[in-house]
Amino acid sequence: MKRLPATILVVVLLMAACGNDARSTNPSGSPAQLSPLETSASTFTPGSAADVGRYFRISEVGLAPNGYVTLVNYTDQPASLDTLFLCQSRGCVDLPQYTVEPGAAARIATGDGERLADVAMTRASLDLEPSDGEVALFSSNDIGDPRALHAYLEWGKTPHTLTSQAISADLWLDGSFAPTAADATRLFQNDSGLWLFDTE
Repeated sequence: MKRLPATILVVVLLMAACGNDARSTNPSGSPAQLSPLETSASTFTPGSAADVGRYFRISEVGLAPNGYVTLVNYTDQPASLDTLFLCQSRGCVDLPQYTVEPGAAARIATGDGERLADVAMTRASLDLEPSDGEVALFSSNDIGDPRALHAYLEWGKTPHTLTSQAISADLWLDGSFAPTAADATRLFQNDSGLWLFDTE
């Protein structure tokens, strides 16, 4: 797999300043270091859907045809996905009861999840096209409720349907988007918080 050189991706350094500066899973599977923004989340008391939503960040997106979204619990508390939703403009996927341990990942697959680790759900109705898209983590299936938005990623271009809400929630910077290509197979964050992509 090829990677776009990091020098071309300087623009995505802007994303490191926003709330989507996530604990990511490297290609090797090992978690990246926590940032100061993330460590404060570990003091949240589990219980409400809103609090649990803050435990997770989108760290990786596998692109069509057998796509997936990787959510990482970057806190020191276990948390279940069952009160959360992955949303796009056309609707939301209700996530299953699946406990994610501290530092661990859960993958929501659009296909059968074969050859993926830590699969929490298969056959999720998400549109993860390589050239252009967005995905958001909500603690409600109401995509019009900005208080329920906890993590966001857009790629290929900006804006998308949920971009303005993510900006208002301090989860995204205006004008930012993750780079991609028509033949991209995966978007992921490196240790520095840069969004990169792989191609076949």
